[in-house]
Amino acid sequence: MAQKGENKATRQCWDCLKRRLVCDNTLPHCMKCQKAGRQCSGYDDAKPLQWIQPGKVTSRRRRKKDGSSPKTYTIEPTANSETRTCQDVNVPEQTSCKPMHEEDYICEPVDYEAALSSWENDRVSHPGDRITDLHALSFKMTASAREAGRIFQIGGRAKIEEIVESGSHEEAAKLLRSDRNPLQRLKRLLEVLQLQDVPTYRDLTDETSEVVQAVQYYNLRIHTAYKAAGELAPNPALVPFPQQALHLLTPAIHHTLVCLSLNHFIHTSPLGIDRAVLAPNRWKVYHHRGAALRALGQHIGQDKTRCSDMTITTILMFMCLELQNPSFADWRSHVNGMKRIVDLRGGPKKLMKEAPHLVPSLVLYLLIVSVANTCSPSWDQVEINSTADDVTEDITSIYSLIFPYTLCPPELFTEMLHINRLRAKASAAVLQCDFDVDHTLKAYDLLARIEAFSVEDWAQPGTFYNEWLIVGTVYKSALALYAILSLGSLTVLPADASLLDMQTVHGDILLRNLRTALKDPRIARFMAWPLVVVGVEAIYRGEATRDWIGASLEELSRTLGTSGPIKACSVLRRYWKGGVSGWDECFDRPYVFVI
Repeated sequence: MAQKGENKATRQCWDCLKRRLVCDNTLPHCMKCQKAGRQCSGYDDAKPLQWIQPGKVTSRRRRKKDGSSPKTYTIEPTANSETRTCQDVNVPEQTSCKPMHEEDYICEPVDYEAALSSWENDRVSHPGDRITDLHALSFKMTASAREAGRIFQIGGRAKIEEIVESGSHEEAAKLLRSDRNPLQRLKRLLEVLQLQDVPTYRDLTDETSEVVQAVQYYNLRIHTAYKAAGELAPNPALVPFPQQALHLLTPAIHHTLVCLSLNHFIHTSPLGIDRAVLAPNRWKVYHHRGAALRALGQHIGQDKTRCSDMTITTILMFMCLELQNPSFADWRSHVNGMKRIVDLRGGPKKLMKEAPHLVPSLVLYLLIVSVANTCSPSWDQVEINSTADDVTEDITSIYSLIFPYTLCPPELFTEMLHINRLRAKASAAVLQCDFDVDHTLKAYDLLARIEAFSVEDWAQPGTFYNEWLIVGTVYKSALALYAILSLGSLTVLPADASLLDMQTVHGDILLRNLRTALKDPRIARFMAWPLVVVGVEAIYRGEATRDWIGASLEELSRTLGTSGPIKACSVLRRYWKGGVSGWDECFDRPYVFVI
């Protein structure tokens, strides 16, 4: 193919080649074609497609030597776009074909060899029937292949055989989404497969093909959904996964990718889906998770790969997998392992400077730890750095990269970090039977700063001003409730009337704005943590409010394709049933619902 920037092309243009002319090979278009008033087709390797007006042809058959005119066939338009009628002008009316539909041939066995042989024998004696036979045969082949492909995508061959053996008319109709002889149509399909001795091809499915399918699923489903939801704040870290880079990644990442894609498929499936469809995928999740653990253990067991960039990325991906599946509850060990490796590399700030390509991974790590500390016991939190100032400085410096994951205003996210640190200090003082008045003063200062935050000033007027106003209001009330409930649980804040009134007001504001936010697809995905906060406060409210919170978390789980909201719902229901209020009463062990 010719490249731009060259003086001459290395081949003739397609128009000169077609007309058997000597091309002047001028780039970008042939001058000879331009002088002749033709549009040059270029020098590409593939011949460009040419648009032909309706009713015109580019070639005709040779006329017969006896001078008789060839037969002319016309296509008569019909009202239904799915039907076609054909008529031979020179053939009597009784030989013309009637309108045919694809549905007339769905799943019918077609003996293509016999049909072609019959057509070959009759084509001389009945030349007028050639177009009719080919027309019918093409409809049969197209309809059968299309319908069979759709059915196999829905249930697969094993599912079809199971339905046919059981003789269930309802299951067959559900699979075909049609009540027109569903069981007989499935039987015909199996008869065709058995007659032609078509194998199941199960031996062609291996781990490599599953990895490739997982990447394709991520690019088509996960990446597309999150990119569409990032209209308010586009996330530069969300990019399509290049299949060409698979051979550059470790087996642990390969297996983790399969688990992430399968989990997303399972959690986004509708409520009425057949469990038999999901069962094989759940088994694959456990299989690939075990393979990923073994591969990750081998990398950590070797000195040269223990603290490598690939190991850090693998641990982070595996940690996200553990948070995505409700059956896996060992995410904290991966957080601790990640912290030790990052500390061996000099800490998050130094590692980001040395390995800029690890910044997206470290951003997720810091986000998970920060939000996990809010839903963990005050005495069992993950310390990223030795001092609170270092933690705040590290996270604040990269918060522009964290923001697209949460949409939480930077000032309020900083206050979240301060509340986490104050909870840890107050818990340590309680264990030592020491009450520090300074903790109470800091708590009131935190509340004052949260109350002073102006949502209207932060949500600058623009295209999505109303959405930003809702997001800012939601997080302001959520942070205020988090401060009151969590610090009140440690008796840092007294349970006086003014704080109870503030708690009720912010609870009402948060509930009202969450009902609006969850209806907006641009911001609904970012409401998991505020829903958890209002769920803790809902112990003071009625059953209707609690039921709405639980239903909203379950729906959000299907939207996100993760089990985080479902786990939050189960924790809140246990907390409501217990009847004992308190932030640490609800989160008696470390949880995280951000992934």
